[in-house]
Amino acid sequence: MHSEVFSFGPLIIRSYGLMLAIGFMSGILLAAHRAKKIGENPDHIYNLSAWIVLSALFGARLYYVITHYREFRADASVSGAARLFTELKNMFWPIGADGQVGISGLILYGGLIAATITTTFYLKKHKLSIPRFLDILGPSMGIGEFFTRIGCFLNGCCWGKPTDSWCGVVFPDHSAAGFYFSGIHLHPSQIYNALAGLFIFIILLTAERWKKFDGFTALLYFMLYAIGRFTIDYSRYYESRLKLWGLSQNQILSLIVFLTASGIMLFMMKRSARRESLTE
Repeated sequence: MHSEVFSFGPLIIRSYGLMLAIGFMSGILLAAHRAKKIGENPDHIYNLSAWIVLSALFGARLYYVITHYREFRADASVSGAARLFTELKNMFWPIGADGQVGISGLILYGGLIAATITTTFYLKKHKLSIPRFLDILGPSMGIGEFFTRIGCFLNGCCWGKPTDSWCGVVFPDHSAAGFYFSGIHLHPSQIYNALAGLFIFIILLTAERWKKFDGFTALLYFMLYAIGRFTIDYSRYYESRLKLWGLSQNQILSLIVFLTASGIMLFMMKRSARRESLTE
């Protein structure tokens, strides 16, 4: 496990950040290629990419902050305005007390939701087909997850529960996983998620040959991601306060995403079938 690639003074290039950047870049280039292939202007993808990156990072951080608020809580003895300033600084300021640059603590689901909302607003503003462009971006989200989760593994975050299985991994003590579970074999949940992202990427590209309507690929992505996240989260370690009815917050969100996406998918498939019957 290598959490740092190299450092230059206070600036540290971490493996997680590097893999995150590779995931974004590969996803953008793939989406631009797919847009050009179906006759859409790839410049829209490049213009949209900056908004996707910024909103995804903000959303991922905001979700983490909301679910881990007590980590950023300021001293209650501080006045209201000063307390608010301190908490906001703790939440979003990229320079730590030790002078290191970077923000630790991101949740992929938050980034996915924020990026989807931002993309929808951008496409609507520029009068572009929302379902068509979300289809273009679908496989990029799968390959992006693959690289990002590899970064999680190298960083030693998003770790799994203790296990006696052959696939268990012992993380070094300087990582977050090793700090909490020193010398203990843990599920490499990061790798499970990475492989799930790669699997989704392949399935989406394969399933497009049966595409009957715009929005099919995007809906299938959300369904597959929700299934994968819900299943793999059983191997993830979460504090008890982050669970409800025995399920993690992400599992509950996965159920909502799956039911919503599958409901829309069934509606669109039925509408597509009716249209085909009317043209026969």
